[in-house]
Amino acid sequence: MSGVLSLPGSAHATGLGGLALPLPLVAPAPHPTAAPAAAAGLEGVPRFDHVFTIVLENENFDTSWNTPGPSGPTYLQQLKAQGSFADEYFGVSHVSAGNYIAMTSGQLPNPLFDTDCMVSWGLCETTEKLTLDGGRSIADQVEGTGQTWKAYMDAMAVPCQHPALTDLQDPYQVGYATRHDPFVYYPPVVENQARCDSHVVNYANLNADLGSATTTPNYAFITPDTCHDGHDTPCAAPDTGPGGLDSANAWLSTEVPKILNSPAFTTQRSLLLITFDENGISDIPGCCGALADVNQLVAGGAPTVSGVAALGGRIGILAIGSAGSGVQAGKVVHSPYDHWSYLRTVEDALGIGEYLNVAGLPITSPMVDLLT
Repeated sequence: MSGVLSLPGSAHATGLGGLALPLPLVAPAPHPTAAPAAAAGLEGVPRFDHVFTIVLENENFDTSWNTPGPSGPTYLQQLKAQGSFADEYFGVSHVSAGNYIAMTSGQLPNPLFDTDCMVSWGLCETTEKLTLDGGRSIADQVEGTGQTWKAYMDAMAVPCQHPALTDLQDPYQVGYATRHDPFVYYPPVVENQARCDSHVVNYANLNADLGSATTTPNYAFITPDTCHDGHDTPCAAPDTGPGGLDSANAWLSTEVPKILNSPAFTTQRSLLLITFDENGISDIPGCCGALADVNQLVAGGAPTVSGVAALGGRIGILAIGSAGSGVQAGKVVHSPYDHWSYLRTVEDALGIGEYLNVAGLPITSPMVDLLT
């Protein structure tokens, strides 16, 4: 499929061109200055000035969101009271890279990315170049509408870090992991060194960027390292700690308040989305996207392992909005969504009106009820 797909009530969509640590209770973030009143967005999604996304890794749904730790609810579980939670949100692949690519370009999983591009980063980047849209992503959409973006990568040694074309195996597996950084696979980003160096940066840069609303990007994609995102148990050197959700919650408890207390959040309309790339491998079914189970697509039934499935598992997504944004604290929605729904929602929230790949199919819905 190629070309432009017109959708009712939207601008257009591109064709398918590519595929418990004891923690304190969460204190509500202060809002010294009221944010502007809710602005009309696209497809019923409110308009935001800034969208932050934090992606965690490979954890069981109930353990992450519902099962208290030894000292009570974890930090992530406490955060649910400050935002709106979608409890039927799913991943689309059971490897990391396929999920990150889906979230940022709307592509379908493909065999190379479903190996996490372990054998050859260069081959995966080349497949992006050969897609009909040349590896177009949310980064291009944001810049194309005159807005700004950055990808903040925890433990990244140098800006735009990725394997060399000659590397026969990806050397970046622990700490900063290439497979958790989708932007270094997209040719329009990674083949423009200056652009990549200034946009795909070490996470430490976020502190300075949060200093004012004008220096905070409109779209911020945040990837903790493999200790802080819950992937490694225990953490591997140079990180120390138990890993898993304990380390993820400890990191979140330090870093999330910086976002919620920033000028972008306290004086403008901002949105923080927290989710996982995929569930643990024991939870297989997909949700509602193009590769969802045939029984669900045709008959509207619950997803099963039979037939063709997106295979990402149930992960959930939490949305926290600035004061006056319309995001309801403590709300739980049960609508089925996935990473393609995430992308479509972000496109609408930033007023883009172009929906990449699967995000632009009629089967993919924006998460309106999560944000209103």
